[in-house]
Amino acid sequence: MKVITKPNITAKDAFLTCISKVKNVDLKTRLTACVNLISQAETEFESKITKGDIHTICKEQIVNGNVIAKELKTVYTDRMAGTNAPGRTIYDKLILAPKNGICPLCSHGHVSTLDHYLPKSDFPRLAVVPINLIPSCFDCNKYKLTTSPRKPEEETLHPYYDNIEDVQWLYAQVNHTTPPTVSFFVKPLDSWSDLLKARVQHHFQSFSLAKLYTKEAAVYISDLNQRLQSIHSSSGAIGVSEYLRNEAISRCAVDKNSWRTAFYFAVADDDWFCDGGFQIS
Repeated sequence: MKVITKPNITAKDAFLTCISKVKNVDLKTRLTACVNLISQAETEFESKITKGDIHTICKEQIVNGNVIAKELKTVYTDRMAGTNAPGRTIYDKLILAPKNGICPLCSHGHVSTLDHYLPKSDFPRLAVVPINLIPSCFDCNKYKLTTSPRKPEEETLHPYYDNIEDVQWLYAQVNHTTPPTVSFFVKPLDSWSDLLKARVQHHFQSFSLAKLYTKEAAVYISDLNQRLQSIHSSSGAIGVSEYLRNEAISRCAVDKNSWRTAFYFAVADDDWFCDGGFQIS
């Protein structure tokens, strides 16, 4: 999971920008009356996201007694995410935040949408609150769907608030099969709290990262095959291991927890793989 700088756009500013061109007088009046409630939702979200209390935020279908959830959801879909929407500049700023456009939830896919950390269908006041909107790839957004945590351990990592980039926690192991495969897993640090350990594991499972990384590793092994055969022919298993370890160190310097880093360390340490096990047929 990659960290992103928290957006400096307030919920109030985002909401007012989005509803600025509502022409229906009744709707505009009812939405405008929700401004303080939108700000309160932002404050509650921020106070709870750092404490593992997000699951205690209540779901609702009617806001301020006369605004239904669908109307606030439409503020996002039509007035923020829409191509010519008044809030589109905010949408674009949020979606362009990740470095190199890489999804912070899986550290692999390319950002193409915004994911609601708490779904707008159940938490409509958070529909356009910037700290509830996470740039993500299509697959991560699909896996998340409209799920919301029911307890602290089910709160996935939040790129604006959770930073575990400085230590390695993603690892892999080689399976001695034909063709060879690589499995990925989380190895929590002893220094982590029990809650953080559970949240990282839950995040890994929620976005099906083991499956994603294993699939990508299979393609990688195929692409590397000819290169590894050449090195093995001239330098043997030691040469293959040295090449793979150098690749691992290079990638680790950039991202300790990319699947490529975990992949290269795993295959470099596996004697069977380095001594010909890498062959795909």
